[in-house]
Amino acid sequence: MTGPPPVRVEKALALMPELEALAPLRALLVSIARPDEATLWSSSGPYLTLGKRGVHPDELRRRMPQAFHRVMEHLQVLFKGYVEALECQQRGDAPGVVAALLRAGRLEEEVGRHTQARTWYEVALRVAEALQDRRPEVEALRALGYVCLAMGEYAAGARHFQRSFALAESEFDQAGATAASEGLGDVALAQGQWGGAQAWYSRGLRLAEAAGDAPRAGRLERQLGVLARKQRDLAAAGEFLRRARERFEVAGLADEMASVLNEQGLLDAQLGRHTAASAAYREALAWAQRATRDARLELSIRLNLAELDLEAGRLLEAEAELRRAEQVAIGGHVIRRLAQIYTLMGRLRGAQGDETGFVFFEQAIELARAVEHSVATEAQVYHAYGLFRSRLGQQDEARAYLERARELFDSLGEAVERERVEAELRALSA
Repeated sequence: MTGPPPVRVEKALALMPELEALAPLRALLVSIARPDEATLWSSSGPYLTLGKRGVHPDELRRRMPQAFHRVMEHLQVLFKGYVEALECQQRGDAPGVVAALLRAGRLEEEVGRHTQARTWYEVALRVAEALQDRRPEVEALRALGYVCLAMGEYAAGARHFQRSFALAESEFDQAGATAASEGLGDVALAQGQWGGAQAWYSRGLRLAEAAGDAPRAGRLERQLGVLARKQRDLAAAGEFLRRARERFEVAGLADEMASVLNEQGLLDAQLGRHTAASAAYREALAWAQRATRDARLELSIRLNLAELDLEAGRLLEAEAELRRAEQVAIGGHVIRRLAQIYTLMGRLRGAQGDETGFVFFEQAIELARAVEHSVATEAQVYHAYGLFRSRLGQQDEARAYLERARELFDSLGEAVERERVEAELRALSA
């Protein structure tokens, strides 16, 4: 006798309040969700998304101790970090207090708890501001800059990095000034301010080379390569990435090698060298396996590989790679990236002229709003959704989705993306 059917994930999540305390339970629920066998092999199988997977409450109950264990481990390390800060306070070691608070904040940031991380960093900054030695303040400001960047708060991030840079320069802290330059370049790049990014990355590179800091010089060269590719200066991009790769290879930095090869794949794809791009992505995956497991890095590489297959018309390969990426996202508790995966699945169905692909875009929008809480991701989904509708000849729907994308990009100050959408809207009206 068979038991009751599983509960669909979309219904299970609808019953779960949007509370921070329930985030580990939400991640567990998603990780144990399974596609229904009958659905998997039916005609609707190719359109399966996370929301249509099923979860058995009894399995969730059995696995709950795992979630409790992860939460307790995380809290234990956080509490230990606070006690370490307290011990430093007792000894009169104020720089040690700052360092302990920053470590606790980074632990929060690693699990995607950016608001909580920022709170730890703000406490660290308050302590650091009272010190005669300004280096702890430089570091706290840099940590705040990056967490603001991760949250899409570009103006606040830039202010923190600018203050960090000014303090580092006044204290002749070359490493701090180099790191702040990199942060300011990252903020400018995220906003499409190419000139500002170029100036800050170049300044940081000069400082890193003068200090003999090869890993940071390599990261800055990689970022200059990214910038050059975006500006379509492909020869310069290739040279920057080559130099960055040489530095990382000598240092044996597996994660950095994976990142730079991922960028090399994007450059080769832009040059139309699909075979070379595929080889770069696969080498990047091999390096990623040698590094400490980073599901986000692996996902980035797999999504780029899937997009390459999609652009080359290798639709079966693209779908297989996207389904692998879906498993990595679910198994690695990186469900925030599922919106991007389903957007690509929707584009793939559009390339096949399959109108049913709309289910992927609808799921992506829902995830961008409810799980990722990212306006930028939502804007990108609407943009792709508009192009999908346009490809199917549904011009009114296409215009509505593109206008929504334009509105969202406008709210973020994303001038480059907004102009791309504007051009597509003009083409629709022509």
